[in-house]
Amino acid sequence: MNSPAAFVVRLKLRPAGYRRMESLLGCLNWLYNQALENRKSAYEQRKESLSFYDQCKWLTQLRTANEHQLGEIAIGASRGMLKRLDLAFQAFFRRVRAGEAPGFPRFRPISRCRTIDVADPHNGMVRFHNGYYLIRLKGFPRLRVRSARPLPLHAPLKAVRLTQRGHRWEASLVYAVDKQPLAPAVAAVGIDLGIRKRMTCSDGTVVARAQRDWKRKRRLQRSVSRGQKGSATRRKRVAALQRFDRKQYICERNACHRATSGIIRQHGLIAVEALKVTNMTRSARGTVDRPGSNVKAKAGLNREVLAQNWSLLRSQLRYKAAWAGREYVEVDPKHTSQDCSRCGARNDPGRSETYRCRACGLVADRDVNAATNILAAGVIAAGASTWVVRPCVAPEPYARVA
Repeated sequence: MNSPAAFVVRLKLRPAGYRRMESLLGCLNWLYNQALENRKSAYEQRKESLSFYDQCKWLTQLRTANEHQLGEIAIGASRGMLKRLDLAFQAFFRRVRAGEAPGFPRFRPISRCRTIDVADPHNGMVRFHNGYYLIRLKGFPRLRVRSARPLPLHAPLKAVRLTQRGHRWEASLVYAVDKQPLAPAVAAVGIDLGIRKRMTCSDGTVVARAQRDWKRKRRLQRSVSRGQKGSATRRKRVAALQRFDRKQYICERNACHRATSGIIRQHGLIAVEALKVTNMTRSARGTVDRPGSNVKAKAGLNREVLAQNWSLLRSQLRYKAAWAGREYVEVDPKHTSQDCSRCGARNDPGRSETYRCRACGLVADRDVNAATNILAAGVIAAGASTWVVRPCVAPEPYARVA
């Protein structure tokens, strides 16, 4: 089974290479703005809507005349920029049909151009040479790559993206690799997502919550706000804030990978609550006519919810389960924290960390009890005859609504 696998690696460039990449960004950003102007003028003057293929023909004329040195760089990089514009127009028309705010594509300054997509990549672009990998593109500098993981050069190369991160560059390489399913596992697990604990499994396993350095982030944000707009000092402070956010994102992403990979290896059925994070983190500010209440407390709660990366955890579990041949289900989280996992009676634990059932006397950790209920609902959703459920799980309350 071929599945996409992304490898994000840092590029090693010489000082002249960094200057050349800046020049290429300027050239491709000029192409993006010219292509947008070409589409607008075609519709305003001739009522004609240009497609991606029409603009590829127009690009051939520009390359023949070597406009803005386009003839000296790889055609895949130029087509990638046209494809990005075409996707922006597709999103615009989709929003128009849905009745949403259209958001017509806009001309962009060079400060907003940070990514180079290479259209129609092939395996000859990436080679192994003298202990490191080398990305070769016409008109580009020598792009050296040192990867902690070996790149699957034998697999088809599906996408190449070069992104500027501050003064550094990184490459995202997507290969279609053969994923071998893991050995069958008979264990099933339910996962409760929370704030005090990022994940609690039905078998008692706990993943600690994410700890963010909010003080440093606020300090960097205040330093940016004190800088004068357009000044070099403010640009340096903005770059420092971006580096901090990027480092935090990478650390959290890796932590999620470690947690989800362990769950996938050990369990054959993974049941997760289908939380609507967008609705849960909606602002309580309200309107001028109907202002909200407890706005500051709700903002802090929203910040902590987003810091746990619930959507990223579910996304990783979903695609890793597909790769490993596991069964992944999402269940309705309604009343999973109030129902007793032994008898099904409904009790409100309030803010207590311990769940006590007044009907059968069960005393358990409230998150473990909720995870056990999620597992019961997941077993019903996957087919109760497929998975063996422990005696403490009572799927009967969920069978009535399944």
